[in-house]
Amino acid sequence: MKKFTALTMALFLALGMAALSGCGARQDDPGPPPAEVIDPSGSNADAVDSGSDAYDGALMEDAVSVRIGRDGEQEWSIHMYNNAAVHTMLDYLSDSALLFPTYTYEEEEGYVAQNIRGSYSRDDEAEITDVRAGELYLFSGGQLRFYFRDVEGADITATPVGCYGETEGLTEAVQSAYQSNLNDIWGVEVYFWITKTLE
Repeated sequence: MKKFTALTMALFLALGMAALSGCGARQDDPGPPPAEVIDPSGSNADAVDSGSDAYDGALMEDAVSVRIGRDGEQEWSIHMYNNAAVHTMLDYLSDSALLFPTYTYEEEEGYVAQNIRGSYSRDDEAEITDVRAGELYLFSGGQLRFYFRDVEGADITATPVGCYGETEGLTEAVQSAYQSNLNDIWGVEVYFWITKTLE
């Protein structure tokens, strides 16, 4: 029974990483991930429309809930910007927890990152001088970065995606999740559990 459970979990993780991580992905947009990856519980097979077509850049509070690390228990709330890139991103999520792997951990530059699939607008791209802990940015190549500490003079060009509502203990939570995940068999640096909470 333990072998069966381990194999089932391994298959789920492999599907999730292949669909969301861009590993081995073609350059063209392959469309949304399969329903079983978007919503493993099967309760919401189709991606949910995340909101209005009128994008005003305002903050949509508590749009996403995140747990940091495979065994993370603390729920972190993320506020997302009301822009076209964010709405595309939210359309890939459901209200069921999705395991999201990141393959890049940069201690010196203070971020974890992963390339994500989808065709994203660059209409809201901006020049950012200083980055604060808890901020998320989408880069032109499709890389999503979550900064877990302040970076003065980052000088990046990216689309603001959102920010964590609470940042106390955030740096330590990411560093701890990274340390506990060293030698991951799939090469994942930090895992996140992501749930769309936007009504």
